[in-house]
Amino acid sequence: MKINRLAIMFTVFAYILSLIAIPYLPEQVAIHWNASGVADGFAGKWFGAFLLPLLMTFIVVLMSVLPKFDPKKANYGSFQKSYSISTVALSLFFFAIHIVMLAFNLGFPVDVGLVVLVGIGALFIVLGNYMPKIKHNYFVGIRTPWTLASETVWNKTHRLGGKVFVAMGILSMLTALWHGEMQFVLFIIIIVIGNLYLLIQSYLYFQQEQRKRL
Repeated sequence: MKINRLAIMFTVFAYILSLIAIPYLPEQVAIHWNASGVADGFAGKWFGAFLLPLLMTFIVVLMSVLPKFDPKKANYGSFQKSYSISTVALSLFFFAIHIVMLAFNLGFPVDVGLVVLVGIGALFIVLGNYMPKIKHNYFVGIRTPWTLASETVWNKTHRLGGKVFVAMGILSMLTALWHGEMQFVLFIIIIVIGNLYLLIQSYLYFQQEQRKRL
């Protein structure tokens, strides 16, 4: 599968922004924030400035080579558009976080935690809209023992997963109404419940299929 040009463009822009920002960054830059939105992890400015661009590079390369190693690589052609959009969405998400991190370390008053939560929510909504189109494979999508064992269970779980991901995205963005640790706690609860629900439903779909065969 060809490397997505838009994802490459965002990655290149991230490197350019880092090079522009380097002379103005402090020697130690914040790279991690706690549940209250307070910076609690720091690194040298060169490492901090290029951490996310390097991560974006890894994601672009990984997403381009994964289909080559998948035993079901023939299925990727049927959801190539969804796969490409997902790659762009991931790249755009990390590009946005990169901009916010640079802005914070340059002294601009930005709420990194809020931007991250809203960004994750938007990412979930995008992924949820394209999730039902992802066909059976071993690397991308909702991979449980039961979805991998049955293509029918895979399709049912991903149709449901699309709705659940959109719901998780909207609810994640609504956590912006709270502040501090409560915001983070609510976000974790949303993610855990959403994923647990999909896991259970995947198992129930599999049991239904097994009963039909008896």
